[in-house]
Amino acid sequence: MTDPQARRRQRGAPGFNMTPMIDVVFLLIIFFMLVSQFASAENVPMDLPKPEQSQAVKTKLTDRVVVNCLLATPSAPDTSGVAYSVGPLRVASLDELSARLAAAKAANPRLQVVIRADRRLPYRAVHVVMEVVARHRIEVMNLVAHVGEGGR
Repeated sequence: MTDPQARRRQRGAPGFNMTPMIDVVFLLIIFFMLVSQFASAENVPMDLPKPEQSQAVKTKLTDRVVVNCLLATPSAPDTSGVAYSVGPLRVASLDELSARLAAAKAANPRLQVVIRADRRLPYRAVHVVMEVVARHRIEVMNLVAHVGEGGR
């Protein structure tokens, strides 16, 4: 009778070779050491402005109005009309939307409008809102779009 371990060694039993894994670990260490050297070279020492000296203008919440263009009945998008809201508050018509934008513009001449629209809406439903914004001479208008995977 022979020893079972000796028999396994004679058959060439599979073993775990650590050499390739050690090679990969050393290559990763070298890579990260080099990258950290390049990253530190990009940080050029300079005198950065202090917040009280900053000339950046932070947009206040009162400087911006969000107009939402929604489907009136999302469960039936093909037959649904369009519903508008200013922030979370729904407006009954484009005339009411216009009145709210006029009041906001009178309160803040630097008013900015952000238009968010459901992608299932036709363009004309968003275009009428853009015309209302232009009629009140609001100079900054942003359209929000969600760019997801696969162009959706």
